[in-house]
Amino acid sequence: MAPPIETFPASEVPVRIQTAANGKRRKGDKIKLEDCELLEMVQYSCWLEGKKQDVTKCRPIVKLFRKCAGGLIVETTALEKG
Repeated sequence: MAPPIETFPASEVPVRIQTAANGKRRKGDKIKLEDCELLEMVQYSCWLEGKKQDVTKCRPIVKLFRKCAGGLIVETTALEKG
């Protein structure tokens, strides 16, 4: 089982990405999300309907990410749509 992960508000993402998972400051210049490539991923939430549960219905869920130098990828959906 994966260890628990700390949650924080989306507004803190630009500050939090300056620190690596080990708690140390990332090497290099300060990361600016607006300078990172914007990526989009579509996931689907699906469920069964009908008397026999034989009809599958799905709705798309769009998620946005920023891909920064050094391979850092950050979900920014709440920031981009905020």
